[in-house]
Amino acid sequence: MDHEARLTKLEKENQELRAEVGKNAAYDLQSKCARDAKTWFNDTWSRDKDTILLDYTNHYSKASNKCFITVEYHYTTDKNGSWVNDIIVYDVYENAKFGNYTKTTAIFLKPQYQSIEKVYTCEVFDKKCTTIEQFNNLIRPYMSD
Repeated sequence: MDHEARLTKLEKENQELRAEVGKNAAYDLQSKCARDAKTWFNDTWSRDKDTILLDYTNHYSKASNKCFITVEYHYTTDKNGSWVNDIIVYDVYENAKFGNYTKTTAIFLKPQYQSIEKVYTCEVFDKKCTTIEQFNNLIRPYMSD
């Protein structure tokens, strides 16, 4: 094998190894984010008698090099069954909130059954929104790259 062919082969192998190392590093960061998000969630949130749903998802964003967690918390507010749906997005390592969606559903039993929904908060960073769809569109770049 001549010198040029050998050099070309070694350069190709070097590129393949770098790509593999890059994949492993990304996987390690995703795994670390998942572990740290679980710890952060368990240290920060807890259920009580009014909790309907309390869950989270996490994502390591390569683009911003951050670990994000989305916490969804539904809880009752009265004996009629009224509830609040809170969805909050945090940067796990900075413990900083950057998005929040809060919607209430008020249940009235008398004089007739009625439910009234109202969005109280819908924003991601300084961008305001009015619906859950808009909120999800605003957080998507951080939760899906």
